[in-house]
Amino acid sequence: MKSYKGEFIPFGKEKMKIVFPRMETTEFHNAYDGGCKYIQQFGEELVKRGHEVEVVTTRLRDFPFIRKWNSKGIKYTFLNPRYTGNKLIPFNMFYKLRFSWNLKKYLKNKDFDILHNSEAFAYFYLMNKPKKKVVFQSWALEPFYGDECQSQKGLRKLYVKLFLQLPWKSCIKRSDCITIDKEFQISNLLNLGVSRNKIDFIPNGIPFKKIQKLKHKDKRKELGFKKSDLVLLSVCQLVEDKGIEEIIKGFRLAKKKIKNLKLILIGKGVLENKIKTDKDIIHLKDIPEEDLFNYHFSSDIFINATRTNNLMLSIQEAMACGLPVVSSAQPFLIKDGINGYVVGINNYKGLANGIIKMSKGNLKKMGKESIKLAKEYDWDNVVDSAERIYRRLLNE
Repeated sequence: MKSYKGEFIPFGKEKMKIVFPRMETTEFHNAYDGGCKYIQQFGEELVKRGHEVEVVTTRLRDFPFIRKWNSKGIKYTFLNPRYTGNKLIPFNMFYKLRFSWNLKKYLKNKDFDILHNSEAFAYFYLMNKPKKKVVFQSWALEPFYGDECQSQKGLRKLYVKLFLQLPWKSCIKRSDCITIDKEFQISNLLNLGVSRNKIDFIPNGIPFKKIQKLKHKDKRKELGFKKSDLVLLSVCQLVEDKGIEEIIKGFRLAKKKIKNLKLILIGKGVLENKIKTDKDIIHLKDIPEEDLFNYHFSSDIFINATRTNNLMLSIQEAMACGLPVVSSAQPFLIKDGINGYVVGINNYKGLANGIIKMSKGNLKKMGKESIKLAKEYDWDNVVDSAERIYRRLLNE
């Protein structure tokens, strides 16, 4: 990635005011979600460069009277509806549309430069004329290409079309710039009618330099594992499209060949009560960020079974910690035989074979390759890309 620090900056816009809308946050709602974590870290990095960052989110369930708060340099604003603590699946879009309407009213007379939107939170705001510049973070475009949405039938399929696809498509059409993680996502946007000149790159960022300097604590003894055990780690939301069932089935199958195999699952979600733990499978949730990487450094292999092919923050972090990866997808992060194996979606047998194959190889060598590949996603590089896009939009 190139640095654009020498680019022309419009007069009066050396420091920009950026707004991120989000239904829930890692900081206040205890959300175990890559998107929420991304927004928080992204905002903190922008603040370090002198920009003003505001995250607009939902009112807190336990502290509904709080409307404004500052944390780590980021301004937080809390709007209705009140956070419920669950996803209201499959009808959470009504909840999100209410938030979108209140966001529109809040931003109507607000002084800011860029609205950095994801999902359809800016749906109603984008109908305003005039409006400020809006960046749409597309990620995996789940309503159009996600396994969960594509598998719906009957009324649920109609719900996806009316209350997910149509609002998202409206946001995509009206936004000034659509950002993606990798080149392969360009065709997905072109298929939705997006002009190529509206597409640009802001990949997921990770605190690479910070991770490299971490002093870690070995968690094996605390978990009841031996030094000789081969420990797998998975960090993700426990929801259908993360392939939790494939991870457990793949682990069970691989364990028939690797007797000392162990699995740590970190995350929470609607499927967490379905996970049966034992001496070989440990499920943890609500792990503080400052403690999370101790589990990475205490593991041997990272395993992922997501059913989408977008950039995965959890995989990037695992690679930065020096873990080789067995994954269902993400060939742009995982190079077969170099730092891991890509086995295909909905393929627990492939996961098992990848684990077995990796157990016979040089894990340390593959882990070093992961670190090399993860380096380009350091936040410094990502924020350089974002600033370039913001300034280009403001110059237009």
